[in-house]
Amino acid sequence: MTAMLVDENPLAHAVLPTFSTLYDASAGLIDASTDEQDVVFFGPPRPTDTVVGSIRSLERIPSTDGGPSRIARTVDYRDVYGHLVAEVYASGIACDIKGPVAASTSSALAAHVDSSFDADSVRRFRTRIFVSDASRLTFTRTAVARYLKDSEYVSDFIVSATDDAGVTAGRAWVTVAETAHSDR
Repeated sequence: MTAMLVDENPLAHAVLPTFSTLYDASAGLIDASTDEQDVVFFGPPRPTDTVVGSIRSLERIPSTDGGPSRIARTVDYRDVYGHLVAEVYASGIACDIKGPVAASTSSALAAHVDSSFDADSVRRFRTRIFVSDASRLTFTRTAVARYLKDSEYVSDFIVSATDDAGVTAGRAWVTVAETAHSDR
């Protein structure tokens, strides 16, 4: 399956539509410290599909308490027939830095999920980041549910990332198709 991100940027790129490549292609924000992300597939992806990504919404949300505003973006990925295959949402606090803002905790959570599960099996990956630049993270994984969705058995997991001081730096909620689940 191939995905392309099509927006104002004339240099669109193609990626495989697994959670990790969609995360890499469209989950970061420009001029914001990303603290919330959601990569979701609406049914099992088919490896023969071509998927095209386009920005559905990009908005600046003013703060109600006088603090910095939030930036939120949603990217849709559709097949050649126009069916919605996946969606990537990212939100974060606006900052003065011009360009992409590093999010090491978020990237570390994504890398941990990618190494713990087969990237093709991840159906949803939601994160909340509390400390964006934590180092030396320790990960824990807890299974919370098992059910049938879109004709396949899936399991939900909570993955927590804590730093050396025991502070929770981030948390991910992951839905994984069971047939491809591994215990790595």
